[in-house]
Amino acid sequence: MTLDEAINQKKKIRILAYSVSDYVEHRMKEVLALIFNKYNRPDLVPPVYTCLKELLINAVKANFKNIYFEGYTPKNDSESIIDYELALKLFKLELSRENAQHLERLARKLDMRAEVVIQHGDQCLHISVTNPVGMTEREKNNVDYKLACASRYNDISEYFAENEEDVNTDVDEGAGLGIILISMMLKNMGATAQDFVITSENKRTTATLKVPIMPR
Repeated sequence: MTLDEAINQKKKIRILAYSVSDYVEHRMKEVLALIFNKYNRPDLVPPVYTCLKELLINAVKANFKNIYFEGYTPKNDSESIIDYELALKLFKLELSRENAQHLERLARKLDMRAEVVIQHGDQCLHISVTNPVGMTEREKNNVDYKLACASRYNDISEYFAENEEDVNTDVDEGAGLGIILISMMLKNMGATAQDFVITSENKRTTATLKVPIMPR
């Protein structure tokens, strides 16, 4: 079955990713373009692709982080928190170097991959991005806080204006500004807060999006 036939039959399209490679990016764009063109909504490809890529980057980074820390879980005492902050900064540095390629090779060896599922139906596009790493309580709290924040603003400039301290914190912890950006973009596309959900259970984290598609 060809990709176009699968989309015509509203089948689920799965894309597996050990990294955000050129091939994976091209495949995601191809799928989105084929779907949205059927609804005469090619204008939705860039914003939805931006949201999807951000979610995939977060998923792949979470896999890399799990490999890098080798299951390390921070404790509550101040010394462990300091150690965690230092280790997190070192991890960010590793991602900015060729060692990211080494982490990708390890991810392939361990079969630690992210899975993108895209499907359309009922004039909505459904997307999920799943990776085999659960979030820590700290990460869950950060995600919940960002989702709650996003519901209070109409655009990202309002968030920047009122949350300068949080923006600086996001540079270290991550998975913050991306959530705000996705929420704002989905809101502009007519989605509601209930259409963007991130859950973490059974050592898996899944982000789901639902984008309404109104044919022109």
